[in-house]
Amino acid sequence: MVHRSAMSAFRPGAVWSGVSECARGESGRRVGKVLLGAALLGIGLKVYGRYRRYQRRQRWNQAGKDVVVLHQFERGTNCPNLSPFALKLETFLRMAGIKYVVDTDEPQGSRDKCPWITFNGQELSDSELIIDFLTQHFGKPLKEKLTPAEHAVGRAVQVMLDEHAITAVGYKRYVIDRCSYIMGCFSKKYRFMLRLMMPIFFSRLKRILYIIGMGRFSEVEAMFFLYRELRALEDVLGDKPFLLDNKPTTYDAAVFAVLTQVIYGCAPEVERYVRANYDALVQYHERMKDKYWPDWERCRAE
Repeated sequence: MVHRSAMSAFRPGAVWSGVSECARGESGRRVGKVLLGAALLGIGLKVYGRYRRYQRRQRWNQAGKDVVVLHQFERGTNCPNLSPFALKLETFLRMAGIKYVVDTDEPQGSRDKCPWITFNGQELSDSELIIDFLTQHFGKPLKEKLTPAEHAVGRAVQVMLDEHAITAVGYKRYVIDRCSYIMGCFSKKYRFMLRLMMPIFFSRLKRILYIIGMGRFSEVEAMFFLYRELRALEDVLGDKPFLLDNKPTTYDAAVFAVLTQVIYGCAPEVERYVRANYDALVQYHERMKDKYWPDWERCRAE
C-alpha cells in the first residue's frame, strides 16, 4: 500500500510548486532565457521570411504590364531546365513571343508547384492552366489552324508524354539510378540540397511512384513503356516537320520539353538508344531547339 505522504508528492499542486521552485533557481533562469531566446529567434525568422517574401512580390509586380515573371528551378548543366513542365512553359512563352523574366528565388508557389508565374499582380500555377490563361489573355498568340480531330490527337499525345513517359523517366533517373547520373546535371546549389535530403527524398519518391504504378516495374519493363511511347510519338510525327502541322503548335512545346528530359536528362544509355533508334524524334528536337533556343548553351548552369 502506498503511504499517504508519498501520494501527496504527486499532487498537481505539489508538482507545480516544485517546478516553480526550480524555475526560481539559477539553472531554471538559464533554461528560461534559452527558451525565450529560441522563441524570439523563431518569431524573428518568421517575420524576416515574410518580409523577404513581401519584398520579392513587390519586385515581381514591378516587372511591367503584361510581362510574365516565370518562377522555376535553376538551370540544369545539360539543358535549360530539368523540369519538363517548366521547360514546356518557357518554350511556349518563346513560341508565343510573350515577354518574360526568370526568377529562381522561389521556384515553388503557394501550391508547391513548379512552374508558377506572377502576371500583372496575379499569381498562377500549373503549366497547363498558365498556358490556357495566357492564350486567352493575349488573344491566341500562336495562330494555330488545327481541326478538332487534330486538337484531340495533340491532347492525347501530350497526356501520354506528360503523365506516363515522364513518369518512366523520373523512375529511371531518381529511383533505379538513385540520381547517379542526374546529380551532375543539377546546379551546385541543388546538388548540395539533393545530397542532404536524399534519404527522405528517395524514400518518399519511391513510395509515390509505387502508388502510381510505375514503381512496381523492373528497369526493363519501365524502359519498355518509355520506348513504346516514343514509337507512338514518332508514328504521329511521321514526315511532318512538327507534331501536327508544318508550323509548331502549343503541343510542340510539351513534346519538346519531354524529349529534352529523355535525351539530355535521363541516363547516357537512354540517350544512346534514342539517338540510334528514333532519328525522326532527334531531328525534330533539333529543329525545335534551333528555332526557339538559339541561346541553349548560355541557358545552362555551369
